[in-house]
Amino acid sequence: MALEIERLVRSFPKHELFLLVDQMRRASRAIAPLIAEGYAKRDSIKTFKKYLKDALGEANEMMSHLELSDQFGHIKKQGYAKKLIERYDRLGKKIANLRDNWQNY
Repeated sequence: MALEIERLVRSFPKHELFLLVDQMRRASRAIAPLIAEGYAKRDSIKTFKKYLKDALGEANEMMSHLELSDQFGHIKKQGYAKKLIERYDRLGKKIANLRDNWQNY
């Protein structure tokens, strides 16, 4: 989804470049590396869960940024923000499930 967000924010107004655009780029790009790094450090369950918690936080942050972007009128395609928010919500649920059921993976 990070690539999709990258394409989306390119159309945002210039005044958002160092505000919303930077935050959305950072949050969307952080999720996969956090999960990967946590998995690499899974020998410490506490550390593994911390990385998953951080990834979940980034997914939730993206939902907030997308809602705000939609309210500001930066997302032109009707219903697109809602679709992305739903996808980040599903991703967050999967991350939470992984955090809570890590023994099965």
